[in-house]
Amino acid sequence: MKRLIVTLLFFTFPASLVAGSQWWDSGSGGDYFEEGPKWKEAEVVIPDYPKMGNLLEFQVDNPSSSHHYFLDSSSLSIADDYVIRYSVVIKTRSGATNVFYDGIRCETREYKNYAFGVNGAFTENEGAKWELIRSYDFFRKALIRGIVCRQDSGAYSVEQIIDRLKYDR
Repeated sequence: MKRLIVTLLFFTFPASLVAGSQWWDSGSGGDYFEEGPKWKEAEVVIPDYPKMGNLLEFQVDNPSSSHHYFLDSSSLSIADDYVIRYSVVIKTRSGATNVFYDGIRCETREYKNYAFGVNGAFTENEGAKWELIRSYDFFRKALIRGIVCRQDSGAYSVEQIIDRLKYDR
């Protein structure tokens, strides 16, 4: 009797899959999806070195640091490639200043350092490449967690970013 049941199940189950509705089809009518065009980075132009009057301070969640972090509002841009580009100024408690010109892709949580500040001018980073934002990368992590990136992995507009920094919205 067991052999009969097993044999019937063996033949009826595959037959019902082939003859019946396609159980793997979600009702989409057999549509096939192709990837869209490959993402292409826009051409990057390094902006002018940040001026004190354009700096907007933002908070970074790093209890062991007493640095001050600023975004240069005049360098902020979003291109057709959806990369948010900006200059950031980091002032240490000892008085040293670090300046970077970066880009962030909210969708992939990556950044690219295009240039860094040396003696009041930007020097292009010739080895620039896209890298994941890591847990120890405090200021970039702060930017993607609500200053420049939305929760849905999209980017805020330049005006929204400036409003968020100026008015803590």
